[in-house]
Amino acid sequence: MTPDARRSLPSLQPAHKCRMTTEHSSYLEDIRLAEQANAAYYQSSEPIMSDAAFDALLERIAAFEEAHPDQVVFHRLFSAPGGGLSTEGTDVSHEVPMLSLDKVRSLDEIESFTTSMVALGSPVTVEPKLDGLAISIEYRGGRLVRVSTRGDGRTGEDITERVRSISNLHGVPYVVHPSVELEVRGELLMSKSDFATSNANRVAAGKTAFANPRNAIAGTVRADSIDYETHATFIAYDVPGSSEDVNAAAAHLHALGFLPSSDLLGDVPHTAERSVLEAVEKFGVAREHDDYPYPTDGIVIKAVRADIRPKLGSTSRAPRWAMAYKYEAKKATTVLRDIVMDVGRTGNISFTGVFDPVHVDGSTIARATLHNFAFIHDRDIRIGDTVEVYKANDVIPRISRSFPELREGSEQPYDPERVSPKSGSPLDTSEVIWRSTDPADSLGSWVSYAVSRDCLDIEGIGGEIAAALVESELIGDIADLFGLTVDELTALQLSEGRTLGARNAAKIHAQIETAKTRPLARVITALGIRRSGRTFGRRLAAHFHTMAALRAAGVDDLQQVEGVGPERARLFREGLDRLAPVLDKLAAAGVNMGAEPDADDRGARPLNGMTVVVTGAMTGALSNLSRNEMNELIERAGGKASGSVSKKTSLLVCGEEGSSKWKKATDLGVRIVTPEEFAIMVGDLV
Repeated sequence: MTPDARRSLPSLQPAHKCRMTTEHSSYLEDIRLAEQANAAYYQSSEPIMSDAAFDALLERIAAFEEAHPDQVVFHRLFSAPGGGLSTEGTDVSHEVPMLSLDKVRSLDEIESFTTSMVALGSPVTVEPKLDGLAISIEYRGGRLVRVSTRGDGRTGEDITERVRSISNLHGVPYVVHPSVELEVRGELLMSKSDFATSNANRVAAGKTAFANPRNAIAGTVRADSIDYETHATFIAYDVPGSSEDVNAAAAHLHALGFLPSSDLLGDVPHTAERSVLEAVEKFGVAREHDDYPYPTDGIVIKAVRADIRPKLGSTSRAPRWAMAYKYEAKKATTVLRDIVMDVGRTGNISFTGVFDPVHVDGSTIARATLHNFAFIHDRDIRIGDTVEVYKANDVIPRISRSFPELREGSEQPYDPERVSPKSGSPLDTSEVIWRSTDPADSLGSWVSYAVSRDCLDIEGIGGEIAAALVESELIGDIADLFGLTVDELTALQLSEGRTLGARNAAKIHAQIETAKTRPLARVITALGIRRSGRTFGRRLAAHFHTMAALRAAGVDDLQQVEGVGPERARLFREGLDRLAPVLDKLAAAGVNMGAEPDADDRGARPLNGMTVVVTGAMTGALSNLSRNEMNELIERAGGKASGSVSKKTSLLVCGEEGSSKWKKATDLGVRIVTPEEFAIMVGDLV
């Protein structure tokens, strides 16, 4: 998907009042759909449309705006780059903006761009267009001090510690020459071997496999902690502010221990302007070979000479001295025989096309995603149609369109029932992505989430065991976990005729008993109510103290909690009502329902009124605590946990000097303590 429009819409109000036509309504809907596609692409493992469909959507929006300038609404689809993780709560400003690249769509456009650069006195070079996360790595005194995401191009997120936690990171020297003050930009990704190894380790740890390398690296970097070995690679492609031309900069990076992107072309020519078209065509073939190790969907063409960059400048989202060309994914046509609805792990409804088997890009497929009903309806895709199938990012099979001109009259329009294909319950169809509102539709996923480390922390129950518990009907909700016996667990049927066994059953049963004592915040989080999570759970527990008080809270009461607006309050209130029987069963099973703190306790907690930030790896008595557990400790001690340093920060718990948070705290005069000093401060609460 083209990573040049990944920001939310502040408003959908027209700049000028106009008569709302059908065409204008479609334009507004296109914008809403584009934003949802952005969010799905960068924040989840379930994209809702293909690259080609997203590009076509942007083109349709642009065409309307050009034809109807008086009806344009305010948005940032064409003014802000995307390319990575959300910048919410971040603290890294890019002195030189990290911009996206404009696209060329044909070889003629490549030739035109090449000619214009040569006319300015610069040849061009080509490099692979890689499919990972754009990041910046900074060195001071020859040592790596900060890694940050691109974010919105001007402000990104400090991910230094999360990158350091990657078990095997190739292409990133932590120490270079002592005199080096340097920023290097490039792509953090998983090669084919990185992906295979990391995914195997993830599955062995009882987690769901990632769908593709891009989702794998994004999920790895977003995770607060990872309990399995991961592999990743950094490919360098730019040194901001360098006066060296592209080839000299690449040689310099190589000498320092980086892997420059130009090294990934093999024997493809990439420096002479007359060979550029040959390079584009030759790399298009090379990248499809099974032994090509890196995820890539295109090629970058950029001017060699650094001194012409300031002269050419940039737009608000892309430089004028570089362009990107995306290769067409391999396609095939077949006949669509059926469309199947299913409920995903989050309750989202998926639509899958079933068709006559067809060979696409090295494998035979008979099923492919149709994204959502709006995609099917807008393109008038019918059962019996001849359809085009391709692999998005060379991984995910997708149906891109149908061929109405080939219809013979027997094709049937698709109009699905608005009920869950599992439970028959009415679906929420108010948004582009339909959702099931019945928790039973995704019980296995709910259980896997509830037993995870950040919730009830029941070690040993992975995805397979959770699914087996649901399929055997031993549990109907998460509260039923606490009624399981050792005998029931021992006899639990797993795959390939296996049973859980007495030894594993005893361990899991002991873990379940221990889980009854988990803090109220974790119990709240384990409920899995929509738009809730760890931070929300902690805030609710700190505000209401007991489950009884929380259950008695109205929408207005919930909005008194930090970060809770009307919509989130409504959703949580509805969730509490829906889960009332589960909450009753949890209380009856002896699960911690919280307690009102004594007045003396409230006044005596060591961090009362303090805002505390944690950075770096914890040591000493805190060494085994995850970041979420550290935040729980802070709030248990009366403080407020925060993810970024500001003037309001009271204390920074710092595992290692030199991080961006350490530097900012030092500049602001914020008190800094070591993990050992902090452990003494909170005393017996550890």
